[in-house]
Amino acid sequence: MATMPANPPDPRQPTTGSARRCARDGACRCNRAAHASDLDALLADPQFSGHLLRGNASAIGPHLPLLDQIVGVTVAGPVILNDVGVHETPTVMGGPIRCRPGRVSLRLHPDHLGAALVSEPAAQAPPMLRLFDTDGNTAHATYLTEASDRLAFEAIGLSTDTFSSDGPPDVDMANEAPEVVVCSDDSLDDQVAQPDSILVDGGVSRLASMPAREGFARIESRQAVAALEHAALHGVELTMAATAPGCVQLHHDQLDGAREHEGQMLLASGRGRAMINFNLVTECWVTWSQGVWGPTGSIEIYDRHARCGMVITQTGAVPPAMFDAWDHLMAELAA
Repeated sequence: MATMPANPPDPRQPTTGSARRCARDGACRCNRAAHASDLDALLADPQFSGHLLRGNASAIGPHLPLLDQIVGVTVAGPVILNDVGVHETPTVMGGPIRCRPGRVSLRLHPDHLGAALVSEPAAQAPPMLRLFDTDGNTAHATYLTEASDRLAFEAIGLSTDTFSSDGPPDVDMANEAPEVVVCSDDSLDDQVAQPDSILVDGGVSRLASMPAREGFARIESRQAVAALEHAALHGVELTMAATAPGCVQLHHDQLDGAREHEGQMLLASGRGRAMINFNLVTECWVTWSQGVWGPTGSIEIYDRHARCGMVITQTGAVPPAMFDAWDHLMAELAA
């Protein structure tokens, strides 16, 4: 299981290695001690067995579905999302949102991704593939299972392809990232712009714009917890998105269970599990975007560094009764 990342250093202090800088700049009271990145720590471990892949981490995206059954894990501040299934072909900013039950879906910002690393099986860990952000911290980890295709895993370790060099690419990999505008007026973003605005800078600009957005409402953590418990009680179909730097992992299925204890919440949905440490959450918001059935509510969770850790919403053509149940719940929260 991936671990919670260490606090970033104060950006006013000198940094070493690839330590991540805080989005709140001088307003943050982060631990000022510089820390080694996840990648540096792995490569410095004498017991580590593995190797770096050539090129950007996004280069292996089209090959991920070949791995068959895997466990995909994304850590995003106070949030951990893990899912069992087969990878969808990842999309990039501006592309379609792909998420369906039984599939592990990733949405990538290639400019914010750095290296990719393949690790060999160890005494307490299966073979895995890790994607790192440009600071060298883990953006996503894919763990192999007994049902995984080991030959495909070995082939990925030898691959130097990129999205743009594949036959007809599934996504547009322009040299420049598509422009994403965080609206500050009363117009609603669509559901593609919502995760993309978070991928740009971790959601910092989006969070700053929320007080001016009509219908957006800041809520207490306890209200978010109660809403998710209510949604689980009624088995509402939801999309959960863990938003790490450079990578959003999405899971879509019925919400089967939700339990909170001392600020720690576990959400069970199909074969996916999300863990939210509300003790590390500073802001929760009800937001709205244009979906299949019209304005669709979301719960967005932010940490003390103004970074979004999770978005819980509905995507795609969910049954009308499911949409009505979620819409009613979001409207009550935002009232």
